[in-house]
Amino acid sequence: MQPRYLTKSKFKLAIECPTKLYYAGKKEYYNNKSEDDWMQELARGGIQVGELAKQYFPGGIEIQCDDYWDHDQLIKLTDIQLQKDNVILYEAAIKHENCFIRVDILKKNGDIINFYEVKSKSFHPESD
Repeated sequence: MQPRYLTKSKFKLAIECPTKLYYAGKKEYYNNKSEDDWMQELARGGIQVGELAKQYFPGGIEIQCDDYWDHDQLIKLTDIQLQKDNVILYEAAIKHENCFIRVDILKKNGDIINFYEVKSKSFHPESD
């Protein structure tokens, strides 16, 4: 059985409503809205913003494996890259005790590590 980590998304759910945390990730309570066209377009927009952010940190290494949900493998791949003195990682996987995060952009220079989270937001140019 795969361990259940506390992630940024689950933490946000718990802040909104603790009951949401209980149901998060359970197949029998799958959110059908995630398949609707509007939600898919929002996800595509977020992906585009993430790709744009990478342009501000060129030369980075994408942390990925065949199974997006294989936390242990993602952590291992991140740890290997963090052995370098200077590195930029996209989607780095970090675990501390039972907490797990994916960092949009991680930049390491010697002993200093900076995390950069990328968020997209729509706005109306005339009213916002």
